[in-house]
Amino acid sequence: MSPSHIDSDAIKTISITEAHQDNVLGMADCHIAAFPDRFMTRMGFNWLCGLYRFFIKHPGGICYVAVNTAGKVIGFAVGGEPDIREQFLRFALLHYPYIIFWKFITDSLVRSVLFEELFKKLRLERSKVSRENDREQRAGDKCGNLLSICVQPDFKGTGVADRLIESFQKACAAKGYKRLMLSVVSENSRAIAFYKKRHWYETGTSGESKKFALDL
Repeated sequence: MSPSHIDSDAIKTISITEAHQDNVLGMADCHIAAFPDRFMTRMGFNWLCGLYRFFIKHPGGICYVAVNTAGKVIGFAVGGEPDIREQFLRFALLHYPYIIFWKFITDSLVRSVLFEELFKKLRLERSKVSRENDREQRAGDKCGNLLSICVQPDFKGTGVADRLIESFQKACAAKGYKRLMLSVVSENSRAIAFYKKRHWYETGTSGESKKFALDL
């Protein structure tokens, strides 16, 4: 059910298009509004701009935005090749060391996640991820990843997220992906219900997150 304060005609005018660099600032704003107090949000606006700019530029990135007639980003879906996020973190070590250093010494949550992400994953799991991806592709089961999908809080329940994930899934299928993967925080019951309703199925857990898959 659409929120009563959102005009139905305004919702109909929202378009879903491939993301480009002009959308990056709006994507960062949307992320902050949709995911308050999450790790990537606490890394700051410039970090988020760098993340989504990296995905849009990456040849394996698949990025869609929902925009209104004024060009404002209402929501987005971002993903593609499974290891782009890890590539960004390695990129960030060289290009955003000041952000990493400052957040590391001032934010305990960021510090704990950075320990996990920048050391365990980048040093210990990099070869494992590559081997798993190689096995999947050799078996003909090309696997993609949905990194993030979100909409501005006022537009939850309006159908914008449905249109975004549908566009993302179709684009992935067109690029030859046979399966998509994602992770969602276990306590995010709304997101879990959203994915299950759209035929994503649970495949396991990783830390505080549940892992889901969708066969295309």
